[in-house]
Amino acid sequence: METRDIEYILAVAAHGGIGRAADVLGISQPALTKAVQRVETQAGLPLFERTANGMTATYAGTRFLERARRIQLEYEDGIKEMLGIRTGEQGILRVGYSPSIPGSVILGACRQLVRERPVARLRLRRRLARDLLDLLAAGELDVAVAPAPSAASSTGLAVQPLFDDRLVVVADEGHALLLRRRKLRLADLADQEWLLPEGHITLRQQVDAAFRQRGLPEPRPRIEIDFGSTSLFALMQGTQMLSIANQGGDAMQHGLRALPLGVEELDLRRNIGVISREGAYLSPLAQRLTVLLREHSR
Repeated sequence: METRDIEYILAVAAHGGIGRAADVLGISQPALTKAVQRVETQAGLPLFERTANGMTATYAGTRFLERARRIQLEYEDGIKEMLGIRTGEQGILRVGYSPSIPGSVILGACRQLVRERPVARLRLRRRLARDLLDLLAAGELDVAVAPAPSAASSTGLAVQPLFDDRLVVVADEGHALLLRRRKLRLADLADQEWLLPEGHITLRQQVDAAFRQRGLPEPRPRIEIDFGSTSLFALMQGTQMLSIANQGGDAMQHGLRALPLGVEELDLRRNIGVISREGAYLSPLAQRLTVLLREHSR
């Protein structure tokens, strides 16, 4: 098998057929078909089966593709490391970060990095934590700054701890619950309207579960969002809606305040870290960014 065959097999899987994959790769369909047959001959099993919609991986093909993706990522890491040795640093750093990470931390660290390294280039992606982990696994990010995943979902990932923080329930500074001058219970929030992430997002599931555990109805969202932008908190100004935000974070710039709700009522404490693929090569730029993130998170 030729090294390039791995790229060819992955392209057929990604595009669902020989024709589409050949167009993307810029080679002829017969050449791509021959490459697939060459690998299948060595494997002794068919990797794909033809369907009405193109080609799909067989069971053996699915297992082979998992290993092929890892080999491709290792190869790319090797090239990056060689470039780093030759030039002293890697020119492009691909960084993902969660919308709930305080802007002063991630943007402050990036701003200092580009001042220190005039030739460095950053490619930033602001995504939900689950999406960031998928991008890391696919090799589309070098590092992600996000809540550390649970042990069950952290296989294949390395986490360098940065800081601990807590998400809190927030409301407009004129909200009636902020006038109650006493510690609130979750039951006090049961009949409120909310601005919340959609139901498939982990944070929403945590909030819903906390209400159910106390025999309370799940929160009733007036507005559902994907938490892609903290500017959406402006929708809460002058309303009686509640939402979830980082304690002391960007939401407070929109006139919102944290409700006096104890952690025993709603525990949204988190461990924030710099996440990368386990064993992946981290360029000098990535290592320096990690140091700067620690400094800016103090």
